[in-house]
Amino acid sequence: MDVAGGAMRLEGADSVRVACCPQRFAKAADDASWEHLWAPYDEATYERALRYVPAGAAVLDIGAGDLRFARQLAARARIVYAIELQAALLPSSPLPPCSPPPLPQDETYLPPNLIVLCGDARTLPFPAGIDTAVLLMRHCAHFSLYREKLEAIGCRRLITNARWRMGVECIDLARRPQPYSELALGWYACRCGATGFRPGPPEALDERLADTVHEVERCPECQT
Repeated sequence: MDVAGGAMRLEGADSVRVACCPQRFAKAADDASWEHLWAPYDEATYERALRYVPAGAAVLDIGAGDLRFARQLAARARIVYAIELQAALLPSSPLPPCSPPPLPQDETYLPPNLIVLCGDARTLPFPAGIDTAVLLMRHCAHFSLYREKLEAIGCRRLITNARWRMGVECIDLARRPQPYSELALGWYACRCGATGFRPGPPEALDERLADTVHEVERCPECQT
């Protein structure tokens, strides 16, 4: 389809930098348990997402899991911040200074431009200067919150599978969505994370409309 702060830095070996946030064990009352489950995606999904990342970008990876994709991002981006709530998925504490640096294929290896933040992405302040964000989380229950936080820091693009629960799209955050009320007919994807098809006169539906997704705001689900 055509888609029209409170962190403490742990110093150790140069290759490992993990920042731990005091909010990492905090859980909001409306928390959705699905959002705390993590499983890796297939390489095809990662490849599709990586194509949207400009070389030299400043990237925020939300829900980074065991950092397998964050490492790929670091090979392309200028800097990558990876946020993950579950400390058990992240590398252990930094190696002693006398330890030899791990090899790149070692699962404990972190590239020098990868900063890991262990905390809750809902409450953790997002770093300034981010231009690209990645949210590979089909079960995401807080899409609207993450988008608002990204827009507040001036992030320009969001690479995600959270809205359609399949495939990967790149959302232009700098482009203002049209009001849902102005959409006469066709597929839509809302800034709140909802997607759907607005019915209209059947005779008005053509091939172009059938293959176009309209970015909208204030859809019916925004009011529920």
